[in-house]
Amino acid sequence: MICKGVRKMLGCKAAMVSYTQASRARKILQRLGYSCEVRRLEHIGPEGCGFVLTVHGNCSRVSSILAREGIPFQRMQEERDAW
Repeated sequence: MICKGVRKMLGCKAAMVSYTQASRARKILQRLGYSCEVRRLEHIGPEGCGFVLTVHGNCSRVSSILAREGIPFQRMQEERDAW
């Protein structure tokens, strides 16, 4: 159910290999007009902490941009967010 005045927007979460790469991706995507943020994930496994880049946009486009810019990521997940 969609409440009156609330739109569903396509969102994308990318697990990043490091904070440096997540920050680079955020800067590039923001420069291209995407709304995004970097969040730290605590204790994701034996390797310790990790970072996720949350982008309000299409995953395939975001993936293409990151690939073109040479920014590695571990996995990407599409989701719908209420705005």
